[in-house]
Amino acid sequence: MLVERHDELSVLREAFAETLDGKGRVVLINGDLATGKTELLQTFTESVAEQGALVLTATAARAERAMRMGVMWQLFRSTALSAGTLDRVSRLIEAEPQATEERDLDPGTMQLTDARVVHGVSSVLLDLAADTPVVIAIDDLQFVDGGSLQVLLYLRRRMRSRRLLLALTEWQRPGRPGSFLRAEVSRQPSHRLTLAPLSEAGVTELVAHRLGQRTGSRFASACYALSGGNPLLLRALIDDHARAAEPVRDRPVPGGAFRQAVLDCLHRWDPDLLAVASGLAVLADAASPDRVAELLAMQPQSVSQLFDVLAAAGIVRGERFRHSEIAATVLEGMPPEEVARLHVRAAELLYRHGADAMEVARHVVAGDAAPGPWAVRVLRHAADQAVVDDAPLAVRCLELAMRACDEERDRVALRAALVRVAWRVNPSVAMRHLSPLHGAVNAGELTWRDAVPVTRHLLWQGDLCAAAAQLQAVHAAAGPPDARTTAELRLACEWIYGSLRDRVPQDVHALLCPSATSANPWVRTAMLNSLWSGRAGRDVVNSAEHILQGCLGDVMPEVGATALLALDDADRHERAMFWCNTLFDEAVRRQATTWQAVLGCVHADLAWRRGDLVTADARAATALSLLPTQSWGVLIGFPLSILIQVNTAMGRHDAAAELLDRALPEAMFATSFGPRYLHASGHFNLACGRPLAALDDFERCAAWLRGQDRDVPAVVPWRSDLAQTLLRLGRRKEARDLVAEQLNRTGPAGGSRTRAVALRVLAACTDVKDRAPLLREAIQCLERCGDRLELARALADLSQLQRELGQLGDARLTLRKVEQLAKACNAEVLPDQRGRPIPDRPVREDPTPTGPATLSDAERKVAELAADGHTNREIGRKLYITVSTVEQHLTRIYKKLNVTRRTDLAPELSRQDSVESRLAVSHMGP
Repeated sequence: MLVERHDELSVLREAFAETLDGKGRVVLINGDLATGKTELLQTFTESVAEQGALVLTATAARAERAMRMGVMWQLFRSTALSAGTLDRVSRLIEAEPQATEERDLDPGTMQLTDARVVHGVSSVLLDLAADTPVVIAIDDLQFVDGGSLQVLLYLRRRMRSRRLLLALTEWQRPGRPGSFLRAEVSRQPSHRLTLAPLSEAGVTELVAHRLGQRTGSRFASACYALSGGNPLLLRALIDDHARAAEPVRDRPVPGGAFRQAVLDCLHRWDPDLLAVASGLAVLADAASPDRVAELLAMQPQSVSQLFDVLAAAGIVRGERFRHSEIAATVLEGMPPEEVARLHVRAAELLYRHGADAMEVARHVVAGDAAPGPWAVRVLRHAADQAVVDDAPLAVRCLELAMRACDEERDRVALRAALVRVAWRVNPSVAMRHLSPLHGAVNAGELTWRDAVPVTRHLLWQGDLCAAAAQLQAVHAAAGPPDARTTAELRLACEWIYGSLRDRVPQDVHALLCPSATSANPWVRTAMLNSLWSGRAGRDVVNSAEHILQGCLGDVMPEVGATALLALDDADRHERAMFWCNTLFDEAVRRQATTWQAVLGCVHADLAWRRGDLVTADARAATALSLLPTQSWGVLIGFPLSILIQVNTAMGRHDAAAELLDRALPEAMFATSFGPRYLHASGHFNLACGRPLAALDDFERCAAWLRGQDRDVPAVVPWRSDLAQTLLRLGRRKEARDLVAEQLNRTGPAGGSRTRAVALRVLAACTDVKDRAPLLREAIQCLERCGDRLELARALADLSQLQRELGQLGDARLTLRKVEQLAKACNAEVLPDQRGRPIPDRPVREDPTPTGPATLSDAERKVAELAADGHTNREIGRKLYITVSTVEQHLTRIYKKLNVTRRTDLAPELSRQDSVESRLAVSHMGP
């Protein structure tokens, strides 16, 4: 479809009409690169061929300029001519001597035999026009060989009264001289048509024709902005959109067709055009005609003219490519070694012009070579600038600087800086450079700024003793650290290891936990962990906010995690989530992978505390995948503990069991992540009917927390969990004492969620008549803090209590709320096993005997009711569980019993009773 070319087509048709009257005409169509000249010519020739004209067509090519009468051969072979005509032309052309280059073919110096050939070929064409109108259409006149140009020039002088039309297309080449012959052929045509790029209205018309009106004006406007009205690029964009599996509605997405169209534009023109495009792609935002000329060692005037060609073709706007995809396409089409060479030259050029260090360093890194000693200094300076906004670039700068550096002392400093930066991106990258630095730290050769990342690696790997020794060495060589470094080291150590008292040498403890007071806010911030444990609300908030406002620079992610969790414990839930989202988005923007991993775990923990199991599961799983296990070190217990808890709460016990089966560093259990892991394991064992195993987990968890002064109920509320376990074992008084102790530690003003859980468990330890106030207070606390999972559990307990008190209507209403909350959380809210001893069963029972021996107590109750003919809803009401939970139980029951119908349940249950009786007898002693 022709768009905005109808006037030009009319001129061509008028010229043909004049030709029919015996008036030979020459029409020259010129225009910029890829403006639709060929399409216009083809449309015209097709229409006149239908009117009976003899159409001879040819397309000249740069590679065929030296071919003898190449274009003439194309013309005569483009249509069916008589054998005699072809034989006559063949004899003429073959008689011509080998053509020399075009500049030597001047009419004044042409030999007589050449003139005879030109005359003979021209006579054939003129004879054809005597019988029928002839249209000679030649595309890309600028590439026509010299001999063919002589024939065309001969025709021009003798076609005035013949029915002959010459329709020629030629590139518009500002500032580029043409050959004498071509100038003579194209001089003073009967009609000159100049094609411009399509207007925005023309682009809209073509898009609507190809894709329909549904694409809308915004899509067409975006196509115009991206193609500049170049028909070739525009059609490529339309093709990419039509072929896309999921096309973007309001904007084109350049794809394979667009990339090929760009290459076609660049390769069809002079080789210099591709070279200039390559220079522009390499220099990017620093490009200008003068700089590209200097980069390529070309004349500035020539480069400026080629910039104009690129602009007219819609490939560039001003001095920049219209789209980054164009630059990428140009670079991908170049040999990699040529790209690297140009980047190194660009770095040298920009350095001479005093460009910013970051700009120069990007080219040095892209070229993967330091062109001189100056490059090492530039790379180091650029790394300091990039560490915050582009950590991966900073890593590459320092790695290249190390390879290019000859001085060993400077290499140590560069390696230390590399470790500090690489830790933000991926600790695995830093690990490759740590071994040489441990010796430098112990020898006192590094400053605190460079030594802290090396020591942090030891902390993450669980080697607190070696870390303390390094701190002693740095202190001896460099003196005490500043207040900020002291605070960060202390917070990181305490977050991972708990109290440092009695775990590090006395001088190291005094170094990290000084008793002196100061006006420096970091001095107070350094005590955040102790403030947090002591429930000093306002001090916690102030210290945490002070940390978070300075995060993502050189602040350790462990310190940011401490501050976020402290805010949440101080009931600043919305503030904690705001900071978590803000910092995570910033970490993604800066490509700080380690920060993303740690913050992802914190976000998962905050989501878990809100009962948002889906988010907690997704965030923790993503965080775990961001770093390899070796990089996590002892911190791997953080995401694992969250995932185990979430999968347990969602009833995905197999998934939780797989997580518990993962190999872990033994040192983890000596850190604060050990009790978190044991806490999660205890919940898993409790959910699977293993209260004795859960009791062991919770007691080990409690012992560590008490011994390390990290007994913070908001982090690990082990007393409530242990109390629930004791209730399952029938030890009601011990459970009540534990939960009362937890309530005394949290107090009425802090830790809404922790207090609510304790109140719910206390209600389970209390007589029926005294439970309601405790449960209602727990529900109020949970509604205030927003934990939907614990709220569902508290409401389930209240529903059971209402049923026991005979308040059946209220019990049904409350149960509906439980079902809604459980569905929203995607969790199983199991019935409370208040005070009922449950035998300690393994999670994965021995496959023999088969059948109900593998059923848990909860599953056995569901199976018995289903076997008696009760519906799922009736079973849910009787057991005070949701219909969804009943369905999940039945799915597992059918699988374990290998049955498919409810009518098969009763026989299997009866068989189980006899099997269990025989097993009990066989295990009895004499």
